[in-house]
Amino acid sequence: MARHKPATEGGYQRGEETRARIIDAALRLFGAHGFDGASTRDIAREAGVNAPALQYYFDNKEGVYLACIDYFVDRAWGLLADVVIAAEAVVARPDATDAELIDAYLGLQLRFTTFLHECPDTDHWRQFMARERAGLGPPAAFERIDAGINRRIFAVTSQVIGRLTGQPATDEATRIRTIAIDSQVAAFKVMRRHVLKALNWDAFGEAETARVQEVIREQTRTLLQALVAQRNAKDLRG
Repeated sequence: MARHKPATEGGYQRGEETRARIIDAALRLFGAHGFDGASTRDIAREAGVNAPALQYYFDNKEGVYLACIDYFVDRAWGLLADVVIAAEAVVARPDATDAELIDAYLGLQLRFTTFLHECPDTDHWRQFMARERAGLGPPAAFERIDAGINRRIFAVTSQVIGRLTGQPATDEATRIRTIAIDSQVAAFKVMRRHVLKALNWDAFGEAETARVQEVIREQTRTLLQALVAQRNAKDLRG
């Protein structure tokens, strides 16, 4: 596991600055060249430190990469935590109404679309995360993201969809449906270039993000209400 040390005895702030500089340099190089193509020597040079300094803070190249992942997870969770916790509280109530469950899901989705605009959004971040989504990083990186964000979010969204459809959250069809609905927002990040071209947008600014939020929210509410109607009709048939 990578160590987290100050640069010198009593130099915690300076150590944090050095560590942040190495992570920033690593993001640029991993984004441009991938995990295999970026060397620790190149990362150290880009960060303006010597190679032993990189080893001192992170042990090895994988340690640097995982530190980049941890930074992303911390930033993402900081933006999402309150709405995830609020949705979990609704799901935990057996008497939660369909309307409350739908509103809880839409609250999560609204924050996800905000994350499109507020998450780290430089070219090297996009390149880094695109490579990671493609499975080009070390296996431990996916586990960090999955444990840090994905599992908890999927647990609550699959429970909401399960309640609205009358099926267990663990049911395969429920999980497939949840992935499909959850992925609406992710498509705007993963397919960024296509989206910008198709919509004739120059960037994802606040106005563009608000428009995406408006349309997806309306579409998802209609879809979730249809699932409830389908469940109710099935219950009436007996």
